[in-house]
Amino acid sequence: MPLTLDATTLNALAVLGVILALPHLYRLLDFLWLYFLRPDSVKRYLHGRAPYAIVTGATDGIGKATAAELLARGFNVVLHGRNEAKMQQVVRELRAQGKGKGEAGERDIRYFIADAAKAGHDFAKLVEPFGDLHVTVVVHNVGGSDLSSPRIDGHSEDYILGVVNKNSFFSLFLTQSLARGLDNDEQFLGVDDRPTGVRFGYLSVGAVHSDNHDAPMPPSLTTPTSVRFARALVDAVGCGRRRVAPYWVHAVLSWLVELGPESVADAASAQEMRGLIARAEKGK
Repeated sequence: MPLTLDATTLNALAVLGVILALPHLYRLLDFLWLYFLRPDSVKRYLHGRAPYAIVTGATDGIGKATAAELLARGFNVVLHGRNEAKMQQVVRELRAQGKGKGEAGERDIRYFIADAAKAGHDFAKLVEPFGDLHVTVVVHNVGGSDLSSPRIDGHSEDYILGVVNKNSFFSLFLTQSLARGLDNDEQFLGVDDRPTGVRFGYLSVGAVHSDNHDAPMPPSLTTPTSVRFARALVDAVGCGRRRVAPYWVHAVLSWLVELGPESVADAASAQEMRGLIARAEKGK
């Protein structure tokens, strides 16, 4: 005997279907707005007589491309690296490419040198030469670790501390020195607790082709070049999100991963890392 539903039940199921579909519709519309329809938001940081952007890890790959993109968008830049000769070469390249020229003339390009993997930096002294600059954007690109096969218990304590310093502490303490006395944009209860307008955002980075990588991945739709990713990164500055994947394909891939079980994502990530480590060791 066929199952029949009365009009009330059908209407209730239809309403339920709409309710369940609304979050997905909102996410789709939000995705289209964020990556394809939203006006340029980085321009809001081009205020004042001479706005500066600081980029850490700027001698290679994403950092170097981001510096070039910020210069092209009208910012002066302060670059960070650990090798002075390499940094001077980057500055010469940026100037030769005309990335530092605009309607107001040649942009200012400055730099400072520090090994992010090492502890004991005098961060106040590092940023002292730039204390009078009008810094409106900071991009912390420095980070990462070498591709090696030993597990965490196969590394020395010094190696692990170096990885933590490079990926966390260096950016944290540099930010503290740059914004000494300022708070972030969180709201706290208290008489004097007011937001300062300083905004923090986490950029989720997927696979990116960089020539300096231990095991460079070929450019593709899912693996953009450093230049293409840097353009997306700068586009994401000021978008208002706490966490965002600058490159739209990475955002789609992240959403697809969320749909499946964590065990599948973990297995796929482990397999990818094994392949990268094998290629890196083969290239040594």
